[in-house]
Amino acid sequence: MTHGLKMSKLFSKAFYDAAGSAKPYWLASHTLPREDDISLLTSVTPGTWSELERLAQHWQGPISATVHVQTGDSAALTQIQAAWQSKLADRVDVHLVQTPGSAVTVLMPRNAERNMARLFARTEFVVEMPSHMIPATDVRRTLDTNRQIFDTLLRSGDMLVVPVFGFASYDSSAYIMPRQKSRVVELVEENQLGLLDPHWKLNEGPTAYDHWHNATTLYPVEHYDFHYEPIVIESKQVQPWCAERFLNRRSACMFSSYLAGGEFWVLPDDFIVQMPENKEYVISDFDHVIENRLYAKFYWEQCVHHARQLDALQLWKAPRSEHVRKQCSRVIQNWGKGLIGKPE
Repeated sequence: MTHGLKMSKLFSKAFYDAAGSAKPYWLASHTLPREDDISLLTSVTPGTWSELERLAQHWQGPISATVHVQTGDSAALTQIQAAWQSKLADRVDVHLVQTPGSAVTVLMPRNAERNMARLFARTEFVVEMPSHMIPATDVRRTLDTNRQIFDTLLRSGDMLVVPVFGFASYDSSAYIMPRQKSRVVELVEENQLGLLDPHWKLNEGPTAYDHWHNATTLYPVEHYDFHYEPIVIESKQVQPWCAERFLNRRSACMFSSYLAGGEFWVLPDDFIVQMPENKEYVISDFDHVIENRLYAKFYWEQCVHHARQLDALQLWKAPRSEHVRKQCSRVIQNWGKGLIGKPE
């Protein structure tokens, strides 16, 4: 089987030529990481390459990144190779994607790029985040310190949420990057910083700032919603893959993991800081409408899909099906027609 055919089968929702010309490990790191380490996954373009360099300064572990370059842009490839060799070669694997344009596109959706970075990560655990975010604390050390309990959770399909905070103003002269939880709490009280959960107002999302700012141990996300899209540490092997029909919808990845039985546990002392988003990541209003309509259908589809799987495995009454029964009772009632039984 040719390389192109393998890639097109791995990323079947992408345009054939885009998937077929993808080059895993186009630039391969010189150091092999520990298998039980955490790889940071991200996607960049020539215009956001500097954000990958900034990420690498704050994340001293392995990185698996996809770089999306316009077909035929040999100058960009040369510049990236030189920049990688001088600053990132020790820890960063770069996987090349080429399409007629470098922006987010259906030819190779961002969700497919997420899967590519995860598939070719060299460690058992991964955390995916956009390149405009900065890991402000050392979550790798947190994992090592709590290795026994975290390993058990991650290998069983649970996810560790790293809260994301954003500044009210991104004037670089007006803030200093917080490194301690106590400083984050002070900035939130001063209305300079807020906990970000997309689709919710500041400090009001499922990650639950009111719980986080007093927490000293892991706590579960109690009010999950299918729009929830946190930054999570997860197992590379256990979790379902992101649905690649979406241009850029992390919540679709989280929803599949949740229906598969995974729990979200929020880290009490670690956090990420979000910086301004590059316009290359922004999709059009028209594409937003398409994404929203697709996602509404995806919700019903995933409910039925996971319910049928759990029933076939005779796990419908088991704890693993609790999330499906809780989230999807109306869907199953309308679609199941008694096949599974009355939802509980």
